[in-house]
Amino acid sequence: MSATHGRSNRLRYPRGVTSRLIRRCVLPALLVLATATPALVASPAGADVPEGWSDPPEVGVLELLALIAGIPLALALLITLGVLVPPLARGEKLFPSAEAPDRWFGGPRKSAGELESGSEPDREIGQTGGASGHW
Repeated sequence: MSATHGRSNRLRYPRGVTSRLIRRCVLPALLVLATATPALVASPAGADVPEGWSDPPEVGVLELLALIAGIPLALALLITLGVLVPPLARGEKLFPSAEAPDRWFGGPRKSAGELESGSEPDREIGQTGGASGHW
């Protein structure tokens, strides 16, 4: 039996192949539709207030700032207090002290001055560990 398993030897395109003309027309049409739709949908927003509705008073600058900045700042303050007050009530420190000793993670247990050098001549001279450069 052949490698095509009884199918014809004609080359067939997958179903997703479209002509170049259609691809060139669809993208601009979608762009026009995407920009025109919000303008058409928002056109009723320019209408006047119906006669039976009340005319609300204008909002002052101070009230606007209180709404836009005051409420988020108050929420941030409440969240901060909610996080910091319980450890303070238990008597815990909020920040670690700066008196922690230096550590070399993954390094040898000896101090840096006790490290052995990589080559035999260096050991005799007394140079130990670390990188060094010579010019």
